[in-house]
Amino acid sequence: MLEKCNRFLILIPSHVPKSMACLRGQREADFLLIYAHTRGKSTILVLSRIFRKCLKMTTVKTTVKRIVFPEAESGVSGSYSSGKDTVDYSEEEPVFPAPLMSNEMPKEDLIWFIQDQALECFKNIAEYNQVESYFFWRIMELFCCENGKVMMCEVGAIIFQVYTWLRKKLPKCNGGNRWKEWCLPLADLLSSSAPYDEHREAIIKMGDDLASRSWTYAAHLCYIMAKVELGSRSQFELIGCDSIMPFDLNIPFKAFVRTETYEYMLSLTSGLAQPSFQIWKLCQASRLAIVDFIDLAYKYCENIARAAFTFPNRIKRSFVEWLILLSCKLLDEKAEEPEWLLELRQMHRTKLANTNGDPEQHMASTSHDLVSEIQDLKCSLRTEEIPALQSPDLEQHTYQSAVFQSRYTLGKLLGIGIFSYVYEGVRTEDGKEVAIKFIQKDETETITIPGETQELPVEVALMKMVSRPPCCSNVVELLEWFDIAEQYVMVLERPSPCMNLYKFTELQDGRLSEAQARDIMLQVIRAARHCCDRGVLHRDIKDKNLLINIDTLEVKLINFGCGELLTDTIYKEFSGTSFFVPPEWLRNEEYMGIPATIWGLGILLFCLTCGNYPFDLEEEVHDEQLELCPDMSPECFDLIMWCLDFNPETRPSFDDLVRHEWFTEAVQDRVQIPPETKDHVQ
Repeated sequence: MLEKCNRFLILIPSHVPKSMACLRGQREADFLLIYAHTRGKSTILVLSRIFRKCLKMTTVKTTVKRIVFPEAESGVSGSYSSGKDTVDYSEEEPVFPAPLMSNEMPKEDLIWFIQDQALECFKNIAEYNQVESYFFWRIMELFCCENGKVMMCEVGAIIFQVYTWLRKKLPKCNGGNRWKEWCLPLADLLSSSAPYDEHREAIIKMGDDLASRSWTYAAHLCYIMAKVELGSRSQFELIGCDSIMPFDLNIPFKAFVRTETYEYMLSLTSGLAQPSFQIWKLCQASRLAIVDFIDLAYKYCENIARAAFTFPNRIKRSFVEWLILLSCKLLDEKAEEPEWLLELRQMHRTKLANTNGDPEQHMASTSHDLVSEIQDLKCSLRTEEIPALQSPDLEQHTYQSAVFQSRYTLGKLLGIGIFSYVYEGVRTEDGKEVAIKFIQKDETETITIPGETQELPVEVALMKMVSRPPCCSNVVELLEWFDIAEQYVMVLERPSPCMNLYKFTELQDGRLSEAQARDIMLQVIRAARHCCDRGVLHRDIKDKNLLINIDTLEVKLINFGCGELLTDTIYKEFSGTSFFVPPEWLRNEEYMGIPATIWGLGILLFCLTCGNYPFDLEEEVHDEQLELCPDMSPECFDLIMWCLDFNPETRPSFDDLVRHEWFTEAVQDRVQIPPETKDHVQ
């Protein structure tokens, strides 16, 4: 008998040799499924795509492998069989037909891919989380084949059969009798005859219980069976992923694929995409663009935009700006903007109007026009605008030393750098507290400030540029400097009482509340922007280079020792802390100044809110999975994700940062400072 299902689906009795099967149709098939009845079981033969050109041949020969699914060997009387428990397949690996939420996505290709994933999991069933992954793909196969209409007892039967088979085949599994102990209770619960709503709530409750015991993947299987919306339960963002924010380009991609498949499965009955998953798809599109999969990245952008149109109230303005920015980068310069992109711009204008914004002004910020910024910067750096600080005569080191000693009194040592050390100091004239930094001359390069001719030590020059009026209250000011025998001496303002932000965070259980982090990050962004506006690239903005006044909570950026003049050209050398190195430097050993700064701000925000650096080593930027705090707000999560976009061209601008909903819409809770903090001030 012959049954058509969009493509070719041919049922062949077991006595007919597969080599004699006649494969012919009216249109080209992406692949063929041949169901051959064998001893009451069903066999699936997935033919390779290379046979698409051979459809008119009377015979087809292919080398296939056969794997028997555990349901076929379970021997459980009366158990449910999906009819697809033995699979023959070709050597060719099927491709994930992304994006799935596209009208052009061939469903048969997805089913083929799902079956292949199930086979891979089964072949490695004894490895970590492969049992859960196998269950996931078998569930997805059922839902896709039945257009989302699957009875829970069908899945319960599969789980029971597989678990029974595994206990026979793998008797020495780690954990003994407690190995995968959730399987039988879940199978039993899925087979319940309770009313649907009551049944669904019980499954969700079991998922919550499993999640509380750190059995995250098993919990996700419960949520999947209950068709729970992504993001509505704790850590239910990416299927099978314990960590909420993955950065690996291989293994976590599997979590993304699983989650996109689940989104598609839900859409079979709801017709809708998942709002919380769109940010993951946007990150995926950005990464695809980096490796030159431009067409696929562009399709994802369109897919995301069309999804956003169905739930506009659940999409943030900053997300729309990010999506527009990436879409425009991918769009051919000569091509007209498609209808969906024009509609997306209209959505953006509407959201701006709702927040009393200026659409033209806000959209201009997404252009990242560094050339005009640098030109404006150079025009502003006229010689007469730079403050008249002490300009030493290089031939009068003794005189400079005497002047310095007459004006300042040294106090205790505050800190030691590789080529410098910093002391407390007091200005004798008025008793003003200052910080005095000594820098070794033989380890210091010199540069010329735009608009001047004299060569200056790099750190002195950069601090002169950021200290000219009007100053920024969040950048420490250079009061004056001296050139003595073997050292340069910089006299800096010193807030009191203060400590660096690293110590401040450590005294508050290692992480800050979002209210505290929000207040601090706004000041840090202001400082970073001020530096860039003055033509200075700091390159080492981190918690240890930020002083905080514990009385006023005012933050000041210090230590320009890794800094450089900001240009609109590519930097070929990196200077700074390895924890903050941007991925473009690891890939190509080059980066642009402002996007690298934005990446560093994202790392800093992660540190403040999560209590640790996201990566232990430079190489782990591509390998690590970041563990965010479970109580993190969606707005904070979104901001971190945007700052840590692997594509430097689509990271936010400074304007995008300060307009982000995490700053503009979040409740500004009063920051509470523990009393013991004041015992550790400098």
